[in-house]
Amino acid sequence: MKTLNATHAASKGRKLSVIQAALACFTEKGYSDTSINDVCRMSGASVGSIYHHFKSKEQLAAAVYLEGIRDYQQGFVQELEGHDRARDGVFAIVRFHLTWVERNPDWARFLFQKRYAEFMGDTEEEFSRLNAEFMARVSGWFRKHIGTGSIRRLPPDLYPAIMLGPCQEYSRIYLSGHHATPVKDAVKEIGDAVWLALGAPSAKKERPGANGV
Repeated sequence: MKTLNATHAASKGRKLSVIQAALACFTEKGYSDTSINDVCRMSGASVGSIYHHFKSKEQLAAAVYLEGIRDYQQGFVQELEGHDRARDGVFAIVRFHLTWVERNPDWARFLFQKRYAEFMGDTEEEFSRLNAEFMARVSGWFRKHIGTGSIRRLPPDLYPAIMLGPCQEYSRIYLSGHHATPVKDAVKEIGDAVWLALGAPSAKKERPGANGV
């Protein structure tokens, strides 16, 4: 006899497989031209099973977006909080962002393109909750290193612009297929630039730790 936890885990696994199948369909055919039947064929799930988890294609597309955000944010925070030294953490952010895009190009394109799609309208509360939790943990890490003098004290809105602006621009070029610099080299060059911009003068000569670049 299945336990409640086993049943829940199986249901969660089926839901994720449907989300992944939907992403594959949206990538191949585009959101507008994808039908629920397409997702059924790709996932092997029945129409009834899909509608058990998602009331509509719009809700399914929103779930694809939110699952991508969760995966990115969870990996980002885990990587960042695994580094006690400011320089290593800054490089970890750059490395994680670029390698996540490299490993998940379909999800990355979907996140870039669909943030303001109509189907996102009903997700604002969940999206805001995810972002608030994400920013609280990231900000906590930065406040610690600002307090120790390892990272420059700047207006709060400049940190994400300096940290992720270059990463986002490289990712856009990478996803278009027009990049000339390999991801590994981009991590090094962008990481150096971000650290030069964020590192406090007294910390600029800080050598990378065991996990640093």
